[in-house]
Amino acid sequence: MKAGLALALLASLAGGCEWLTGDFRLSGVVEISPLLEARAPKTNSVLFVIAQNDGGVPVAVHRIVNPDFPASFKMSPQDLLVPGIRRNEHLTIVARLNAHGILSAPKPGDLEGRSPQPAHPGDRGVKVRLDKAL
Repeated sequence: MKAGLALALLASLAGGCEWLTGDFRLSGVVEISPLLEARAPKTNSVLFVIAQNDGGVPVAVHRIVNPDFPASFKMSPQDLLVPGIRRNEHLTIVARLNAHGILSAPKPGDLEGRSPQPAHPGDRGVKVRLDKAL
């Protein structure tokens, strides 16, 4: 009885708060600028798709080995770096392509791009274009 009451109270409170999501989904496509296409590594490359919060902190990372462009991506709860994020969280989607496989240390020659508009958990059709050489 107490557990049921607690769940009912929790459910009523959830309507007015920013509820955390454990069923994180985000999908889209990463394209490459024609000007940088020749500079992209053809083998032994890794494409990282990173969802960052408003503070620039990564909340999810998806990895694609030896991508073909345009490269489709689907982020899921397994890609989350935190247990859950707010459903209405504004996310910047960053894509980084490199031949060394290390995300935390960008090197000269890596390619990068950002989503032009904020994304949110659950969005589909997010577009990112690799348009900058680091």
